[in-house]
Amino acid sequence: MDDRFKSWVAMASHFIGEHFDHCKPFLDQDFQNTHPMVRFVSTQLYLSCHFSSESSLILLQHGQEWDAEIINRTIIEGVTKYIYMLNGSEEEVLAKVNEYWEILPSYSAIKRSDRASSLLAEVEPQEMHNWLSIQELTLERDQVDSIRGDTNKQQRKQLEQKWSFSHIIQEFSKSNDTRLNPLIHLGYNYGMSSHLIHKDGDGVGMVWERCVRTPEEQAWVKAAHIARSISDLCTFAEMRSLFLFQFVGENPDFSNTLRQNYEPLFASLKDALQEFNTNEYET
Repeated sequence: MDDRFKSWVAMASHFIGEHFDHCKPFLDQDFQNTHPMVRFVSTQLYLSCHFSSESSLILLQHGQEWDAEIINRTIIEGVTKYIYMLNGSEEEVLAKVNEYWEILPSYSAIKRSDRASSLLAEVEPQEMHNWLSIQELTLERDQVDSIRGDTNKQQRKQLEQKWSFSHIIQEFSKSNDTRLNPLIHLGYNYGMSSHLIHKDGDGVGMVWERCVRTPEEQAWVKAAHIARSISDLCTFAEMRSLFLFQFVGENPDFSNTLRQNYEPLFASLKDALQEFNTNEYET
């Protein structure tokens, strides 16, 4: 295993951790300058992305870059939704938080109930007591009607589409905010990792192609892959900080200083990517 991986991961973990430390005062329940519901929900999403980043780094340290890609996809989507959630007026942000935390999960509960009911239909009556955890997921007709209210199927579908990754990225691409460019570009990685999640021919083929290379080629491709993944995770942390600080009206100047402090990490990651391009494409 390349000795650089452990060093990269250690430095990246500290880098991401320092971003968390700077953000923590605005995530804490004692922070009073944000609507309680907005602070609570956005903090849960922030923390989920942060902890998944640490999980991805553990896999990358052990050379499991393909599995790390699957986790990274969830972080890409999480950060995208986090930024989308916190962009807008106070009223718009509160409305989006309600959609994300209350309305969309209630729509999902209906779909989950339908799947649970289909499963329970195959269970023998004398065994039903063993399926209570599934039974409690089912909804009564009046509960379903209450959730749907006066909305129709098209309206519910439009709200689900509004919160889809592809739709949010399209909205970002129309924005003049240059800070969103990294997420727009990372849409490519999001799409590629879909093949890994679904284990389709492209996903399995990518791993196979790597395995049939010479040991020397495998080494530089693997290093570049892991370097790019670590760089992405650091970028995600920066973007969470940037947009959180913007939302609470604080100046995120610390972020530039922090990146400068970790220049040895980013220089080494860049070298690994350059090594790949030189060997693979003679650039």
